[in-house]
Amino acid sequence: MKQIVIDYRAEKELDKFSEDVYYKFEGLTNILRNSGKIDFPDGKKIGKKLFELRVKVKGEYRGLYAYIKDNQIIILHYFRKKTQKTPTKDLKVSEKRLKDYK
Repeated sequence: MKQIVIDYRAEKELDKFSEDVYYKFEGLTNILRNSGKIDFPDGKKIGKKLFELRVKVKGEYRGLYAYIKDNQIIILHYFRKKTQKTPTKDLKVSEKRLKDYK
């Protein structure tokens, strides 16, 4: 079982979503906690250290996370995805937040 930490800024982002989106992310987070990974289509590796949780409920939503230490996962950033490609701005937010945990 993995320990999951949600960055306080990501928590504020998550709180702005609808209940449906919130509970879908909560379900994926529980799977991640218990199995240590999320498989496609609900999860995907998107960078050297970044992974995404993928939610599709009346739009596309993403939660970006990284593995830190042996049994810890930090969820760094939540956002609504409006384009095909993950916006560079959202990747940079996640990478900058990740540095706070290294």
